[in-house]
Amino acid sequence: MAPIKGSKEYVKRNKEPVKTNENLKSVLEFLEISNLALAKTLDLDPSLISRYLSGERRLFAASAQMNAIADFIIKRCDQLRDIQWLTDQFHSAGLLTDVSATGQFKQNLILWLASDGEILRKNFGLAKPADIRHFAPREKNRSMSTADEVQIGGLSIVSELFQILQNLPQKSVIDIFISNDRIGTITDQDISNTLLKQIEKNDLHVRMIVCVSGDTQAMSQILNTYISALVSGHIRLSVIFAVTQTVINQMTLLIPDRYVLLITETNGGTAPPVAVPVRNSQFITDMRRNFEMAWHYGQPLLKLYDDNFSRNILEILFTEFCSPGPLDVVKDSINPMYMPVKAYDRFLKTRGHHQDEFSWRSAEFARFKKGMNNVLAADVPFREILSMSRLHDIVSKGSCRMAGLYFMERGYIDLDTEGCIAILNGYIEYLKNVPNFNLVIVDDLNQLHRNNCWQLKQNHHLAINYWNGPEPIMIYSNQIMLLREFQTHFEMLWEQGQKSLPNRANVIAILQNIIDQLIENFGIEQKDNQDSYPI
Repeated sequence: MAPIKGSKEYVKRNKEPVKTNENLKSVLEFLEISNLALAKTLDLDPSLISRYLSGERRLFAASAQMNAIADFIIKRCDQLRDIQWLTDQFHSAGLLTDVSATGQFKQNLILWLASDGEILRKNFGLAKPADIRHFAPREKNRSMSTADEVQIGGLSIVSELFQILQNLPQKSVIDIFISNDRIGTITDQDISNTLLKQIEKNDLHVRMIVCVSGDTQAMSQILNTYISALVSGHIRLSVIFAVTQTVINQMTLLIPDRYVLLITETNGGTAPPVAVPVRNSQFITDMRRNFEMAWHYGQPLLKLYDDNFSRNILEILFTEFCSPGPLDVVKDSINPMYMPVKAYDRFLKTRGHHQDEFSWRSAEFARFKKGMNNVLAADVPFREILSMSRLHDIVSKGSCRMAGLYFMERGYIDLDTEGCIAILNGYIEYLKNVPNFNLVIVDDLNQLHRNNCWQLKQNHHLAINYWNGPEPIMIYSNQIMLLREFQTHFEMLWEQGQKSLPNRANVIAILQNIIDQLIENFGIEQKDNQDSYPI
């Protein structure tokens, strides 16, 4: 006999099944928060937390307990990976992650944790996480002005930055003004990682102005932090040599026509930084005008050349190899400058140039080659670092990808097997005949050096050929503060290479082994393309 509706037996049989709160359980486990620690911090009975987790007690979005738990979890997110993990959970649950403020991030968290979060979205057709505000309890005496969005502390600023940057269109431009190079926010690990990851992910381009205080260590830290984006050309850096005495340091991040984030630190204090996001259109317009004026008068630390072939780029290359002064090179490839002229001309003929185009390219390379040999004859030291993993890649493919610049073309080229062998033989000839030419081979180059070539003319200039994008670019700088940082990186890598291969005989043996493998794998006949060495 069926129980009467409303009776205890009816309620017992028709009671909604208990559903454990897996989301709350997973976030507590991820952040290593115990039930007791959560209950003690929020002044709740530990048994209540246990009932929330088991599902015996439902955790409603509009409850004060839910609000307190969300606040506590956000405060415990003290690393960027914590915020990223939560964002991934929101995405997997079908929550919109296109949010632009920390408050909205909290609302997403509430919808994800609450027992009725999914029902709220379905029943009320919530299109944005911000709509949860209609159901969440309003905090007493809280202003609804823009001050409501003030972020205090590094992680709150990271969250704000992450939400803004992750949704920018590809190739967006960001402007950053640093009022004093001593500001800690710009080199904070989580903040800088957020900027660098989003720059890479969305191909963002940054114009950064730094007011230099004369503290070389502070500027060195900024350069070292953002060196990967400087190498790839994603950050264009300019400096202003004028810092007055101040009680605060500021960093301004501007997304033109959309958003400004004002970050303020106390000067030399221990207080956390404070950030205020601004979306007022007039304020953004004024900030854009002021930034453009500062950019106009700032001193660029580097120049960026695109792939439009020009005499300027060729002359930079000529200065590196053919003018007096030591040269240091890190190359995730092999260097055509050590290719004999005969071998260079052979490959050049495969490029399909008309005779006049072939002739001037051949003559230019011969000019470069002669100039480099004259410098080496004057006992000027040349050092070059190659990657063993790249040499193995050449053996596997029978070719080497490099910027077309080296053959006075645009884009990229794949140097054939015979051309690769000619360069490797060239290295060996220089190692045997020129005591001031030195070469080391490291097992692998780190991410900073992959798909690019650094050419450092000591105490004069730096040129970086970067070929990891759709088109190769060249970055050039003659600024001592920048050269110093890149030279430090080179010296560390050189020391590493010398430890692994301590003498020239070992390097020559490796190069010869690579040549032998190429000949065997691809059936190439050795040709006498070597030039007689003038020294």
